[in-house]
Amino acid sequence: MTFGGHPQSWYAATATPFPELPHLSGAVRADVVIVGAGYTGLSAALHLAQAGVDVVVLEGGRVGSGASGRNGGQIHSGQRRHQDYLEQALGLEDARKLWDLAEEAKALAADLISRHAIACDLTPGLITADHKPNFVAESHAYGRHLAETYGYTKTEPLSRDQLHAMVGAPGYYGGLIDHGAGHLHPLNFALGLARAA
Repeated sequence: MTFGGHPQSWYAATATPFPELPHLSGAVRADVVIVGAGYTGLSAALHLAQAGVDVVVLEGGRVGSGASGRNGGQIHSGQRRHQDYLEQALGLEDARKLWDLAEEAKALAADLISRHAIACDLTPGLITADHKPNFVAESHAYGRHLAETYGYTKTEPLSRDQLHAMVGAPGYYGGLIDHGAGHLHPLNFALGLARAA
């Protein structure tokens, strides 16, 4: 089922209206042809166009109709695995490279949103809510590890009472808030990138 040409989701139902784009008809000339109107294709098109390159983006569905417009919208710090895991698996030097890459990605997204006035409800802060008492010490230690090893001081340990005051759910024992991470409306971000490109 679709909503305005996008797979049904809350994000599709609350997306900023976006015009239907023309279908490819006949031959088109361009310096660069990009296949896919997700984040990667749209960002590439935007950056190339800003450099004066003639760009065409081809998309089989609608702008952001794939994973870019349907993900959870979280902008995390680091990679999917914690840095201490990556340090053990890859060594500190490569783990640091992955950390730096993720921080650059967050900065790029924030810059694109600001520079192009993309209305995508960017909201700072992500909470790790610990549902077992022994996880709280681990979360707090991880925040300290990020500060000591990566110079990342945007996390704050949360007690049970602090977390409850923020989320209102009684089933958590504490956690960690990352003020340098956040959430956005993923489909509106994709549509905003398309408008900017």
